[in-house]
Amino acid sequence: MDELELRQELSPVIEQANTLVVTTADQYEYAGSFLKQIKNAQGRVADYWKPLKTRAYDTWQQITHKEREMMEPLKASEDWIKAKMLNFRRIEEQTRLEEQRKLQAQAEEKARRERERLIKEAEKLKTPELKEQRLAEAEMVEAPVITVQKETPKVEGISTRKIWKAEVIDKRNFIVAALNDENLLAYIQIDQSALNKVASATKGAIKYPGIRFYEEEIMSAGGRK
Repeated sequence: MDELELRQELSPVIEQANTLVVTTADQYEYAGSFLKQIKNAQGRVADYWKPLKTRAYDTWQQITHKEREMMEPLKASEDWIKAKMLNFRRIEEQTRLEEQRKLQAQAEEKARRERERLIKEAEKLKTPELKEQRLAEAEMVEAPVITVQKETPKVEGISTRKIWKAEVIDKRNFIVAALNDENLLAYIQIDQSALNKVASATKGAIKYPGIRFYEEEIMSAGGRK
């Protein structure tokens, strides 16, 4: 059977399902038996595509394995080189900042000495106007802002950027803070899957603050045997 024939075989089942009405007990029973036809049809679809999916998956796994085998050493090499380059940049930046602080301190000291000189000069002047002028000049003396330019070489195609990250260092403290701040509360995720397992294991007998365990009815339909 090819794909077209299978689609033609399934078409009446789908059409009938779309027109099915369940308003009486007889219709309910018929719907229940018709579900078996749908499950059987689903099984035929699964059987048809299973060999193709298996072959495709096996091929995908083989290709993925070979790709990963070749890619992982290259990624490791990339990470290694990036780490070396970033370390170089950190050292360069530390050196630049140290030099900048040193030159800034020298400029501040020079400005301080100049202010002191003008103040002492003002103290020696007898004319109030000249004395006031010297004191005003002293107040105006400020050290220039020293900036040492980066010397890291520019490489075409290579760029860096800084990003902020978060690290949980005290989970309990964060949760306590979140109790009083809805903005923080949004970052706390509930493990719904784990809670569902607790509900199934205890059948709702256990009680957790803020959690409601409840029973839900679901329907399953048997198909082929």
